[in-house]
Amino acid sequence: MFDALRLSKKQIERTISPTTFYMLVGHALASSTSLSVVRMADGERELMLAARKGDSDDLVTIDQPDPQAWLKKMGCLGLSKGELMRRLEAAANECSYFAPSMSGLQMESYSVYDLFQPRDCYVDSFFHNVWTEEMKINLFKAAKHVLFIHRSTESADAMQIRAKWALGVKVTYLKMETWQQSEEIIEKGSKVDAPLVLFSAGPASKYIGARISRQGISKVTLDIGQSSDLWLLKSLKDIPNGRR
Repeated sequence: MFDALRLSKKQIERTISPTTFYMLVGHALASSTSLSVVRMADGERELMLAARKGDSDDLVTIDQPDPQAWLKKMGCLGLSKGELMRRLEAAANECSYFAPSMSGLQMESYSVYDLFQPRDCYVDSFFHNVWTEEMKINLFKAAKHVLFIHRSTESADAMQIRAKWALGVKVTYLKMETWQQSEEIIEKGSKVDAPLVLFSAGPASKYIGARISRQGISKVTLDIGQSSDLWLLKSLKDIPNGRR
């Protein structure tokens, strides 16, 4: 296992642990300062490499069994290679903390370290998996108001109900389904006075996190990707009429 490590010891030493990053997020909330984190892995690597080939005005194509379905799932259908590259670079380079997949330390297909501007330090990309439910609840309580950006109305309903009735925390929801909504979501999200933002925007729209964090009130924006289920506060049971 360890023989397969592709990057230097220094690369590993420069990675902030999930627990330490949790403290940084808590500090940002307590001090009302801006913080943004973006996570990237094999999907972003494949898209970035595809975007670098051919004419920048061509639409993105990908080597997958069903390219159209894959691109639609990733929120990149109908996007030009040049625009996709600009968006991915903005997401990785503008966020205050970048979290490339730790799997990339061992497997080249997951590595995105070499695709964007180098950093003095990185964040363990699995922080959202490592943080406990209690830790996430503490962040909700510290924020008192959370903005949730996601495609799933059902997930938003669950989060809003549990946060309101068990914690007294308001959750504002913005529905986001395609890359075409990015600028609209930045504009709307910047006007919401929620200090904590949880977003799942797809590779082509991850850049919204850094921009929302710096506009309006200072915000902490966390890229939770496809792990929204880990943020639905499922342990909370203080909900009227037994709703879960």
